[in-house]
Amino acid sequence: MTTMIQQLKKVKLAVLAGSEPGKHSLTPSPVVFEFIYGIGAEGLEPFEVALSDKCGGENVALTVTADEAPQFFGRFLRPIRQLLGLHLFPPTLFLHMTVTAVTDADNREVVRALAGSTGHGGCGGSCNCGCSSE
Repeated sequence: MTTMIQQLKKVKLAVLAGSEPGKHSLTPSPVVFEFIYGIGAEGLEPFEVALSDKCGGENVALTVTADEAPQFFGRFLRPIRQLLGLHLFPPTLFLHMTVTAVTDADNREVVRALAGSTGHGGCGGSCNCGCSSE
């Protein structure tokens, strides 16, 4: 039985990204993005909603414009930028993600993720990275 993405599950994604459809120019090989689903203080980010109820092995394709990115990724904006090595978002970002694992998060991982989500990743909420409530 395959586990479905739900609240407080640890999700592992293999991510390919590009600035043109079908071309993974930003990540020639998959990069791994791992997070705890559903711990944001403001509820689910649109990024999480796009992954809702997916199971291991499923693929998700997303197209996000630079203008939409802060709202779409929310608290994930900074980690996604770091993962993809982006200083600035391209005008349009094309993502192809494969859910590689959905597992139970242990209590320590949940506490660590909650602490990180309230600390704005060290930016203090004034970095315009999408982590503040402004």
